[in-house]
Amino acid sequence: MLRRIPSHIPNYIKPDGSITSLAFHKKRDEDGVSVDLERLSNFQKATLGDRRFRLLRINAGIIRNNINDGLETVHDPIIGNDAHSLIIGNITEGKKKQLLKASEEVKFISEINI
Repeated sequence: MLRRIPSHIPNYIKPDGSITSLAFHKKRDEDGVSVDLERLSNFQKATLGDRRFRLLRINAGIIRNNINDGLETVHDPIIGNDAHSLIIGNITEGKKKQLLKASEEVKFISEINI
């Protein structure tokens, strides 16, 4: 699963440049934390080509089996994004921290034609 992080919003980034657990905050009007299914996406698609975003990767198995306690991932395609998925369940502050700890940042690697 890929989670887009708005690095231009200060609450998401600590002074040392690391990402805060707010990265896994669910918006009030959403059914879960919005993510992209990695096999149907990539860095460019998930960040909308906007360099103000950073990207985290977390394995769905870790969400279901390690963090668990009612968390699940579901594929939820929307218009314009077939990769859209959700992390659903009661996402407490503790679970946000666990999700962040289990994530890794995906760095953009540009293709260079020689």
